[in-house]
Amino acid sequence: MTVHPLGVGCRPIGDRVTGSGSSARRSALQDDDARDGLQRAVKRGATVFDTADVYGLGHSQRLVGQALAHDRDQVCISTRVSFRGTAAHRYAPPHLRHQLEQTLENLQTDYLDVVLLDDGFGPGDCFLADTAVTLKDLRTRQVIRAVGLSLPIESSAGDPAAGARMAHVLEAMEPDVLAVRYNGLSVAPTISGEDLFAYAARKQLPVLICEPLARGLLTGKYGAPPHSAPVLMPSGHQLSAEQLAAVHDGLEPLRRRFGADPAALARVALRFCVGRHDQAVVLAGFSTSDQLEQNYSMIDEPFSEDDLAFVDDIYRRLRVRLADLSEAGGPVS
Repeated sequence: MTVHPLGVGCRPIGDRVTGSGSSARRSALQDDDARDGLQRAVKRGATVFDTADVYGLGHSQRLVGQALAHDRDQVCISTRVSFRGTAAHRYAPPHLRHQLEQTLENLQTDYLDVVLLDDGFGPGDCFLADTAVTLKDLRTRQVIRAVGLSLPIESSAGDPAAGARMAHVLEAMEPDVLAVRYNGLSVAPTISGEDLFAYAARKQLPVLICEPLARGLLTGKYGAPPHSAPVLMPSGHQLSAEQLAAVHDGLEPLRRRFGADPAALARVALRFCVGRHDQAVVLAGFSTSDQLEQNYSMIDEPFSEDDLAFVDDIYRRLRVRLADLSEAGGPVS
């Protein structure tokens, strides 16, 4: 399938829950607006839609299945297995098969395009071999078309043990697709000392890029300082008021060149990620159907080589500044 470089992240439909017995926490995005947005996205050329069983305890999957039912053969649905339930581990084979069967029902389909797993197989990777066998069997039977592996945020550079383990997981899983949480404020992980995007290009693997807007940081979401409270990012990395101010100030050259509107800054962030890899698919979420359609309007406007070099330099300077302000120096994702 020839895919559009901008995909749709469907976490806002239901939002993420822990599966610990609490009721599903719903986002502010209303179902009718979400359906409308997904269908409008298809008309604009969207082909990749990413969801998970844990988003609203299946609610995101069910709504995606309803909205895309008439376009099923024209789209690629990536889904994650994150819900553990009462199983010893979320990737224990009986539970994994059950969750995939439930996912097929939720999505109203008889096959899954991409089953995306996080790199978290349990102590000593004790479920790795069985998970690989289970997924390869399902792939052979065409229940799933492709296996994806989501890589950890932290780079394994300088940690031989972590690098060797990542190489071991990749060898066992033989993924058809890679995924990473990445944006202009983060550093791409390495695989055996090789940059992720260089590795993917050499292996001819597509890469799904999640969190391209850094949860709104790169769109100027937090506005001008002062900021009274720190912001906790999905990675667990907490940004201080000083760091938020550094982000605001660091984006100023981009505002002057491309426009101060959040949509203009979002376009910059999305185009930056698209340009990292020839087979990159950037997954952007949405809070309204209008915003989702706007994303596709923006991404169709290409950048010049000078523009891309300028953006890359500004983001690099901002990463250095944030690392200087952070004791951990971790990625912002």
